[in-house]
Amino acid sequence: MDHARQLFDVSSNRDVITWTALINGFLKSGQVTVARGLFDKMPEKNSVSWSAMITGYVQVGLFKEVLELFNAMQISGLRPHHAGIVGAITACAFLGDLYEGRRIHAYINKNRIELDRIIGSALIDMYAKCGCIDLAFSIFDQLPKRDVYVYTCLISGLANHGESAAAIELFERMENEGVVPNDVTFVSVLNACCRMGLMDEGLRIFENMSKIYGIEPQVQHYGCLVDLLGKAGKLEEAKKVVKEMPMEPDSYVLGALLDACRVHGDVELGKETVDTLVQLNQDHGGVHVVLSNMYASANKWGDVARVRKGMEDKKVRKVPGCSLIEVDGG
Repeated sequence: MDHARQLFDVSSNRDVITWTALINGFLKSGQVTVARGLFDKMPEKNSVSWSAMITGYVQVGLFKEVLELFNAMQISGLRPHHAGIVGAITACAFLGDLYEGRRIHAYINKNRIELDRIIGSALIDMYAKCGCIDLAFSIFDQLPKRDVYVYTCLISGLANHGESAAAIELFERMENEGVVPNDVTFVSVLNACCRMGLMDEGLRIFENMSKIYGIEPQVQHYGCLVDLLGKAGKLEEAKKVVKEMPMEPDSYVLGALLDACRVHGDVELGKETVDTLVQLNQDHGGVHVVLSNMYASANKWGDVARVRKGMEDKKVRKVPGCSLIEVDGG
């Protein structure tokens, strides 16, 4: 980017394409502040330059700034580019901003912008994350063509809304229509099986992932499998999966095992799991609190005091949970 900037500075013919190319380069190299400084200095902007800036902000997680840019672009009189629209919808999904999301959807309808698979997936994801699963389903039904991303967005949304049966049914419909699932699809449908306690169905889907589709399970798939077995009370099988998985278990996998220990009262395996988390430096405050509560349930008050004392010595605190809701658009 240093060489690109030097060439740009000595150029006598810097049009909107040249400016946009340089801004895009700085965005892709993670230099967002530099890119924004250049963007603000541009003598002329088009929809591509606005969309490049919006997409760059999405990639680094500056979602409020995305919506500010999107609104500023409309005020300037320019029609949003396809990528800009998708970026703005994505920002609404991450912020849970249903008001802005519906406004952008209305803009798409008003301007007769084609509801393709990319915009469709973004809208499905946004409505699902904003709590409007019926609207997400409505968008799904409107799409003339549906690919793996469209299906996966809705399966994930259904699973996260407790509509696990519908998620599994949609996965089967996806397979019947010949749409090949990807690794994210399997995470979503395995989560749905976990929530419904469908152990046999989940095990079958996990096996088919590599056997039929040639997708090697990743750590998140093993996390789902451990959760599935743990919820069914199969703690020894879950422990065996953790020990035999081809990669090192992460906090999600071990957390699923620890939660199963809590539910089924296996204090010894719970302690062993926490010790492993400590070795991996993944022993946040909540882990110790779970272990402490398990000891309390087993009337092992000396162990409760030891765990609490250890938290004090290490200055480990449980971070309180936080929720965000929208009221009247705010």
